[in-house]
Amino acid sequence: PTNKFYLDGGNDTFISEVAANEIAFDTAGAERMRIDSSGRLLVGSTTAVENTGGTGSLQVLGTGNSDTTFTIGRFSANASPGTLAFTKSRNGTIGGNTIVQDDDNLGQILFTASDGTDMISLGAKIEAEVDGTPGSNDLPTRLCFFTAADGASGATERVRITNSGDVGIGTSAPDT
Repeated sequence: PTNKFYLDGGNDTFISEVAANEIAFDTAGAERMRIDSSGRLLVGSTTAVENTGGTGSLQVLGTGNSDTTFTIGRFSANASPGTLAFTKSRNGTIGGNTIVQDDDNLGQILFTASDGTDMISLGAKIEAEVDGTPGSNDLPTRLCFFTAADGASGATERVRITNSGDVGIGTSAPDT
């Protein structure tokens, strides 16, 4: 490291410049987190990993259970949970509110794995999509579940729950 800023006055907790435009955070003599030159926050690794979703801005990478678990916890004396929230606007400015349109994808969870070449192969995904014409405080949405068949190069929609509650298995236009 070219520059170090010690946080505890000793030698085992510090922030350092590890490469041009990259900083690392070390504790107990080991690197724990890095901000790379692309602005990605890497926890548990010094190298970003690309998958079907791209090369994410926040990556938690490891080899065991405790170093690859992302925890959201809420500790309160009520029925409210921890939350993972996806937000979508058609406005190109962060914080701008431009109404979404029918069929817009509101968020997705991707499940990818190494196929021996890369981690671009998609095994499964869950998507929430606009399912009708949205309006002020009105957001019709469907939820879709995709899986990849043996020998397939991508995931196919298998189950759809429409904004009216109709459930389709093997069809994208359920009517019951």
